[in-house]
Amino acid sequence: MNQAVQNVDVLNSPENLKVLANVLKTNVAACTSIGSFFLPQIALIYMDMLGLYRATSTVISETVAKDGTGTFRTSLRFQLKWFHAGQIATKTPKIRNLRTVKKEILRLVETYIKKAEDLDYVNTNIIPPLLDAILGDYNGNVPEARDAEVLNVMATITSRLGVSFVYS
Repeated sequence: MNQAVQNVDVLNSPENLKVLANVLKTNVAACTSIGSFFLPQIALIYMDMLGLYRATSTVISETVAKDGTGTFRTSLRFQLKWFHAGQIATKTPKIRNLRTVKKEILRLVETYIKKAEDLDYVNTNIIPPLLDAILGDYNGNVPEARDAEVLNVMATITSRLGVSFVYS
């Protein structure tokens, strides 16, 4: 994760993306199983994870903005369909793999928030950097590059912490 944050070229390799996704999926499974006792592990990887989230998001946004300009017309058995190019750019294997990494990061954070017992710790140490990473990203992305999992995480935060969570 740390390598991907320092050198975005790491994210150009499909194999690296698959390894990152598998590591994150393993962490989601572990967090699901051990619940709030996952705190030492998430504390260890949390900031690197958010850096990875930002890096993948940047690559996705730049790729969709660069490759996703204009409109394409396709004909499928006498039907004309118009597609915004951003929709096509988000379907490429590279973008799908990058989005998988982003989604697994969001799933891990959501899973931990659901399982956490020390909500003060979550509110103080987990939420502020998370909101900086995901809300700015969500707002700044083109609609085709936004992930619904961001909304799921926000719903989990508000259901677990109510409206009392602190964002400064």
